[in-house]
Amino acid sequence: MADNFNIEDTGIPDSLLSDKNKGGTLVSVLQDFGNDLTTKLKKNLQNSITTVTSKSLEQSIEFTVKFISKEEVSFKLLMNDYYEFVDKGVQGVGGTKKDGSAYFKKNTTSPFSFRDKKPPLTALKDWSTWNNVNPFAVQNSVFHRGIKATNFYSSVVNQKLLDDLYSEIQEVGGEII
Repeated sequence: MADNFNIEDTGIPDSLLSDKNKGGTLVSVLQDFGNDLTTKLKKNLQNSITTVTSKSLEQSIEFTVKFISKEEVSFKLLMNDYYEFVDKGVQGVGGTKKDGSAYFKKNTTSPFSFRDKKPPLTALKDWSTWNNVNPFAVQNSVFHRGIKATNFYSSVVNQKLLDDLYSEIQEVGGEII
């Protein structure tokens, strides 16, 4: 979610960008929104992970607000690019184990899936070490069973969140938007 919000298109006067008005400036509303958003995302991520991790995804979650020009302010939500795989999970290929039983798939609805390539060991090595398991076994399990969705992002970033942000921006700008 990286969007530019063009002030000129909304008709918000410059005075509303620097004067206190019904709860703050546009920048303060966006910064408060970003702080709340990053807190919720990090909390959701912490609550959805049940094993030891590097926390690199959690630590990468960042929200920035800055003026680009007199007429434009930019706000961006940034995080490691693999967040979607953690959020939506990945479908495994399934198959049959050596004992003849079928692999239980952890995810059957994700838009992401393994087909013929296993996940790279480099992506699993640290996690395997922290959890004291064989990285080859983890690679095989993830390939066949998939990765369960956490919904840490999609349960927070939704239409209601955007509607709430729009309402807060309207409060700062009054009836102008």
